[in-house]
Amino acid sequence: MDPGTILAAVTTSATVITLIARYYSGVKNAREDVKRFSASVEEIHSILQKVQALARGADAARLPVSDPAVAAIEQSLREITELEDQLNPKMGGKMMRRVGLRALKWPLTSKQMDEYITKLERRKAMLILALNADQTSLIIGIDTSVSRLKEKEGLAEQDRQLAKLAYAEGAAFDSSHRQYEPNCTPGTRVSLLNVLQDWAISDGKCIFWLNGMAGTGKSTIARTFAHELSHQSILGASFFFSRGTGDLGQAAKFVSTIACQLADISPLIKRYICEAISQNGGVTRQGLRNQWKELILRPLARLNGQPILTLTFVIDALDECEHEEDIGTLLQLFIEAKDVTAVNLKVFVTSRPETPIRIGFRDMSEIIYEDLVLHDIPRLIIEQDICVYLTHELVIIRKERNLPSHWPSHETLDILIQKSNGLFIYIATACRFVRDKDWLPEEQLSIILQDDVVGDSPTSRLDNMYTQVLRYSVLRNKVDKEKDRLSKRFKQIVGPIVILFDVLTSHELANILFTSESQLDVTLNSLHSVLNIPKDKSLPIRLLHPSFRDFLVNTQRCQDSNFAIDEFTVHEDLAQSCLLVMSRFLKKNMCSLRIPGTRADSLQDIQVNSHIPKHVQYACRYWLDHIQCMSHGRWRKMGLFQDGGQIHTFLKKHLLHWLEALSLIRKTSEGVSIITKLETVLKLVKEGPTTALNTLVYEAKRFILKNRSMIMDNPLQLYISALVFSPHQSVIRYQNSSQIPPWIKTLPCAENDWSSVLQILEGHSKAVRYVTFSPDGQQLASASHDHTVRLWDSKTGVALHVLEGHLSSIISIGFSSDSKKLASGDWSKVVRLWNPKSGALLQEFSIEGADSLVFSPNDQQLATGSTEGAVRFWEVATGAALHTFKGHSSKVTSLAFSPSGRQLVSGSSDKTVRLWDIATGTTLQTMQEHARMVHCVAFAPNEQYIASGSSDKTVRLWNAQTGAALLALEGHTDSVAFVVFSPDGRQLASSSWDKTVRLWQFETGATLKILKGHFDAIMSVAFSPDSQQLASASDDKRLILWEPNREETAQNSGGHSARVHCIAFSANGGQLASGSDDGTVGLWNTATGAELSLLKGHCREITFVTFSSDGKQLASSSDDGTIRLWDLDSKSVLQIFEDSSTPDRMAFSIDGQQIASAHGNKIVRLWDIQTGAALRAFEGHVDVIKNVRNSELVITALTFSFDGQQLASASLDQTVRLWNPSTGDELQTLGHSDGIRTVAFSSDGQKLASASDDGQTLASASANHTVRLWDTSLGQCLGAFDIDGAIIELTFSTNQGGFCVETNIGEIHFISDLTLTRETARPSTTWWINGDWLTWRNQNIMWLPPEFRPFLPGVVPLCFARYGSLFALVDTSHRIVFLEFHSDLDPLK
Repeated sequence: MDPGTILAAVTTSATVITLIARYYSGVKNAREDVKRFSASVEEIHSILQKVQALARGADAARLPVSDPAVAAIEQSLREITELEDQLNPKMGGKMMRRVGLRALKWPLTSKQMDEYITKLERRKAMLILALNADQTSLIIGIDTSVSRLKEKEGLAEQDRQLAKLAYAEGAAFDSSHRQYEPNCTPGTRVSLLNVLQDWAISDGKCIFWLNGMAGTGKSTIARTFAHELSHQSILGASFFFSRGTGDLGQAAKFVSTIACQLADISPLIKRYICEAISQNGGVTRQGLRNQWKELILRPLARLNGQPILTLTFVIDALDECEHEEDIGTLLQLFIEAKDVTAVNLKVFVTSRPETPIRIGFRDMSEIIYEDLVLHDIPRLIIEQDICVYLTHELVIIRKERNLPSHWPSHETLDILIQKSNGLFIYIATACRFVRDKDWLPEEQLSIILQDDVVGDSPTSRLDNMYTQVLRYSVLRNKVDKEKDRLSKRFKQIVGPIVILFDVLTSHELANILFTSESQLDVTLNSLHSVLNIPKDKSLPIRLLHPSFRDFLVNTQRCQDSNFAIDEFTVHEDLAQSCLLVMSRFLKKNMCSLRIPGTRADSLQDIQVNSHIPKHVQYACRYWLDHIQCMSHGRWRKMGLFQDGGQIHTFLKKHLLHWLEALSLIRKTSEGVSIITKLETVLKLVKEGPTTALNTLVYEAKRFILKNRSMIMDNPLQLYISALVFSPHQSVIRYQNSSQIPPWIKTLPCAENDWSSVLQILEGHSKAVRYVTFSPDGQQLASASHDHTVRLWDSKTGVALHVLEGHLSSIISIGFSSDSKKLASGDWSKVVRLWNPKSGALLQEFSIEGADSLVFSPNDQQLATGSTEGAVRFWEVATGAALHTFKGHSSKVTSLAFSPSGRQLVSGSSDKTVRLWDIATGTTLQTMQEHARMVHCVAFAPNEQYIASGSSDKTVRLWNAQTGAALLALEGHTDSVAFVVFSPDGRQLASSSWDKTVRLWQFETGATLKILKGHFDAIMSVAFSPDSQQLASASDDKRLILWEPNREETAQNSGGHSARVHCIAFSANGGQLASGSDDGTVGLWNTATGAELSLLKGHCREITFVTFSSDGKQLASSSDDGTIRLWDLDSKSVLQIFEDSSTPDRMAFSIDGQQIASAHGNKIVRLWDIQTGAALRAFEGHVDVIKNVRNSELVITALTFSFDGQQLASASLDQTVRLWNPSTGDELQTLGHSDGIRTVAFSSDGQKLASASDDGQTLASASANHTVRLWDTSLGQCLGAFDIDGAIIELTFSTNQGGFCVETNIGEIHFISDLTLTRETARPSTTWWINGDWLTWRNQNIMWLPPEFRPFLPGVVPLCFARYGSLFALVDTSHRIVFLEFHSDLDPLK
């Protein structure tokens, strides 16, 4: 920073202020103007003084001064010096002293003052912005020097976090793909760019929409504006959309790309973004709304207290975004820029004036945005700019080709300008054509001038120019035969370029077209005036302007048949090519991954791209899109959708390979959409036998939906978990059975056929209380006690948005009839209105009670039920209270409008159902048959019936006209939580606290189907608008999507009718015992999976089962307070041991003469098996924790020593207690620092191992658990060992020269003197379950589907058992399945 320049600027501005003051008293007619003018000069003088102080300060040497700051200071000096010259009178000193300054006339007109004030204000703003940026940089620099070491350690982690964000290559204005795209020629668009510059640094509207028809120069303006903003360090990010160029034509990577660029603004913003990624690992898979909030808005909001930054996002060609829904969502997101107070955030948008965008801006408040229409700018100004641009380009051509200075003539320039019709793309294309080095510029220019305009459309001249360019570039001087050949080649190569859904390099294009690169190069060599053909072969071929595509595919515009592109034909050729490419290339394990549980997101893009080339990726993503764009007549001729046709053959052989490829390239969600679209197409096709293909596609949809999250994360599990747990009769399992790994010895006895469960949706962290479909069927909304509403894609199950803001549990939600609004009400009586497409909050208001909530059919009102029994109506637009219906004597629990909107039905805790007339507020009917409170009500679509559900376990059907009770539907075993009619009027669904959904034929009362799959109460159900799906929400934190109309085949019976709570193997592994909440004990043959017996006798839930060591007896404990001892040969009860407290754990002595039991009252009891007598009670453990299922559970494990002389009890009270079974004496108390999970004796009884939850470290996300080794005679701890993971199993084994403590996580090896053979536990060579994985050597090998995981992912299942490499698992339907692995085969080979 030059001190001399600063000093000159400060001195000159002070002089100007003095001059103005001396003039002021003599000015009579414009004092206010002069005063305002003086204030502007004083403000910039003050800023310059601060700059001077900063330059002279202690940190001056360290202050990084940006180019914008230097430029602003120098420009300020020039403008103030010019102003001084204007104010200083032009006369000698003697004359000046004689007449005095005040006698002179004020030299500036009002207009001149306004111009100077505008200049000074702009310069002031630029100075402030530049200095803010510089000072921010200084602050960050100081902070960096203080904590350099810590930041170095964090930089690598930040880079790892940012690498998780998907980035759309080529999106930024300065990307390598755009390096040759021009900015505005100097001297053009000056006024417009000044307007944009002033807007960017102002405190005004946050959005600027520049719109205009194709070819008017929008993208060039956007690039130039982005370049200027970048030069001034106020560009936040840029995204240039481009239809047909993959990621640039879609919004999927928009937010993550913006976030990556934003992270480069400053280390502080980068840190905040990385923290957001780290804290919300799933954000990259969430909808645009959540990504925008987490990755953009929240990091910027955290800049509070920092200097206020100005940042502008430049978004070009929004109309090129291929999905209208995404366009609407993005516009809603842009509105939220106004809410970021820590940053002056602006969004600049360019687009054609397409309808979705015009509607989006029309719905915005004019306070938020301003717009400018390019083609409304006066024609004279546009032509002046075109003249400057054209002159500039022709000068370059003249110099390159050594042409005379008078070329071309002024008349020629005028003709070209007129022919352009105000379109810059016309002139740009013409200049590129004239510049072609293979031809004379004069000749090329004469060709352009020859075109005859036909038609009066805005693009007529452009169309004729394109035609002329192509004729002379492709067919010049060729005979007819050659013309036909060249025309065909043009269509075969250029046709795909303009039709492709993503851009490809010449090498990739040649591969997908099955032609040579040399053929491609020859064809494209003469087309540089219309195509961007980079010299760098690693860059893709692109259209120079989308208007060229529009021209070629429209026969009304491209009237020369040599060039007109038949879209149907090109799509057909590309579809064939895609299927052929995939069939030749796709195979199992394309990236040669060694570990079956490898995550797709752990692979670098370069690694994936080296194994799956881009043209193969293209084929995997777009093959069906090309088929859909073909002529339907060609479908039939080619037999595409017939059995044995190309699609059928491809899917039979390569379905799993294709899904693996999509997972590896992070496009699994597209696979779901492709199969869903294919199923829809098949329903429309009415040709020939398609049974086999229909079946395969249906199964593919079921297969993908069931395993979607697994496929997305772990591609190799397609050939392991997905196949292993598919139904036995599945076509996919049969066709791919050879893919199942050989190290699986026994496959689980899966279901015979696909069940009614389509997929299980996980994401909420607490009970889900409500679920509903949007009326358009596109979305599913769920509300939870975790204070959030989640929005899902109803077809694919993909999470779209997480709506946050409620401060208490959300108890009701509802869509408006047009699906454009979603209301949510919480316990604190706050109602929020959301835009479900974008996730944006529209409105919030407080109401008196929101225990139930529903939109009126016309979307004008909300009806809510309150605790005191009132039904209230609210105006949606304002939140104002309208009227109140009173009649219920207690809480209104449920509401439903009639489809016509004329009536409302309400259910209440007062056991009644009331029908109201909306117009008058009168009660039409009061229905009183329920014996307990009414939880739910529903209107039938035909308005003839009302259904209600109650705590009396019944669903009742009422006549809506008379209020008469028609039927009582019985079958639920607990309270009915929700009822809903199917939209087609054929079924009634009810959900209950009994964890089931029942489907009824409501006119007869017959039960059609019972749906089981949840682990806890089902609080809500909803039909999709087409009645083809049913969604259920449960307290188990999950949603399940069902196929309610599927006719299910008989499934394998699991024996139990309720949840299986506990299972255990016999000592030899030949049998398994299971205990259920239905009070029964099951016995199973582990070799065949067959049920041996179902033992009945207990009258309540079974809490524990265990075999005697000889396998002849079985003990079962129950909530009924008894332990039953069973003889397994006769299946009879030998003894019943009774206690007042529930037994939770049991253990047989080695000799089988005694059994120990741990009870909820913290007492361990010892029983004599022969007599049934209680021998003694061991007391000492204390109550420390409340368990979810058993509120007094304290003792977690019991075990006898091998000689029977000691009994160990482990507890969550952090102790292991050793007892003498003979005397009842307590021998030792062994302590941990946390609750103890399991214990084991060594064979000699001298040592005992215990595992607990102590040893947690703050440095990692999971706990490091501890194993302790004890001397049982002395009670001394011989060692404590940290093992990373939950330790559930401990055993001792001997090895050469020592012994080993085996855990489910690892093995700890010792030599005889208790010296540890290594510092860390070796990976366990045994199979185990860790979270949602079956592991081997601590590596994830097989993924467990959600039906085997009762709670959230990552939590060990409550009910499983292991015997060596044999596992018993229990699913949500209470079935027990066995899965065994070969112990001598390595799953990593």
